[in-house]
Amino acid sequence: MVTYQIQIPDSKAEAFLRIITSLQSVGVVKSFTTNKSLTQPGEPVEEGYLLSVLEASELQAEEGLVVPANQIASFLKLWKQRERA
Repeated sequence: MVTYQIQIPDSKAEAFLRIITSLQSVGVVKSFTTNKSLTQPGEPVEEGYLLSVLEASELQAEEGLVVPANQIASFLKLWKQRERA
């Protein structure tokens, strides 16, 4: 199981939810939740949600579904070079 966290502009949220719901109906998406950004000050985040994010992250790490920081840095460097070209 792989978990993704993505950001959608408010103006596109309804369309995105229709897409995700259709993917769920055909079995591509097992489940999804909508949460406000965890970085917004003053908005409480449920403990259960934070624990589920941690658990999912730990499982992904155990399964080797992580990208080492040095690979990310290399990717970003190449990506920036392509943008300039």
